[in-house]
Amino acid sequence: MRPNDSNAVLRRDLAQVASEYDAEAARRFGFIGLQVAPIMPVTEETSSYPVMQRENFLKPSTTARGADGSYPRIVGEFDTQNYTCEENGLEYPLDDKKAARYATYFSFERHGARMLRHQILLAQEIRIASLILDAATFTAADAATAWSTAASATPIADVLDACETIESKTGMPREMFSLICPRTDYRYFVQADDTKAQFQSTYNMSDGVIPALLQRSQIAAMLGIKEVLVAGAGYDTAGEKAAESLSQIWAAGHVMVAVLGNEGDDLEENPSIARTMLWTEDSADNVVMESYREDKVRATILRARHNTDEVLTAEPDLMGQLIDTAP
Repeated sequence: MRPNDSNAVLRRDLAQVASEYDAEAARRFGFIGLQVAPIMPVTEETSSYPVMQRENFLKPSTTARGADGSYPRIVGEFDTQNYTCEENGLEYPLDDKKAARYATYFSFERHGARMLRHQILLAQEIRIASLILDAATFTAADAATAWSTAASATPIADVLDACETIESKTGMPREMFSLICPRTDYRYFVQADDTKAQFQSTYNMSDGVIPALLQRSQIAAMLGIKEVLVAGAGYDTAGEKAAESLSQIWAAGHVMVAVLGNEGDDLEENPSIARTMLWTEDSADNVVMESYREDKVRATILRARHNTDEVLTAEPDLMGQLIDTAP
């Protein structure tokens, strides 16, 4: 960016990138992390928060009035855990010479902003996936048959069994549940002979089922759940200048049925499996875009950063049932 360019123009471009890119990342790259662990604004960098336990749901209390006229009393008990927000950020130098060189072809400023935002969201996606698809934290139920075995796998029954498990533990209806599915496991799900047979029967598809044409909303409706989230994002796990080693962020082999919240939900009224604590005193948005001038190197420096902690907000195995799809 040239020194005589307006800072107001740059701020406008950064704001536009911010408004466009998050939705694009979800659609184009398969980011689902902030749907699984939606933002919860917090005013303290570190603090304790309530964690839902089984006792909050299904244990009945004695309600009969006593002979002395008194009523039984209950005390709402929560486990507590601590969150500690940590700052993550990256910078991108917008060299004046490069900005002038590429001006004919694209906006160098917007390109830098998009790269920064993508990297911040990518790192966050990795953290959330590691939190959720963790067989060391959650007890995985084995699929009846590996989902990769199309002829005999029964993924619909496996998911419905997981729904039944959560319903039994919480009393919550399955229309509140979401299926979190890595893209490979989703492909196995729709290609299973049993899935195609059940869809053909449910939707009266006389010409048979074409897996690629199945809509996620159709799958959710047949399962009786809220939604199906398919994670598509991948990343290169090799170091710089090493031969690439590509992996899915949401690794194949496990899926999860879970109760998910929405941004701004109250933890008590709308309990859910996970949240992203965002310390708003330091970062008002999930990704804050900033810039400053560094005349020594004739560049405008772009910065993307946030201050978060991604945490579980319910006792493990209470609002999420992990399924091992490759037992």
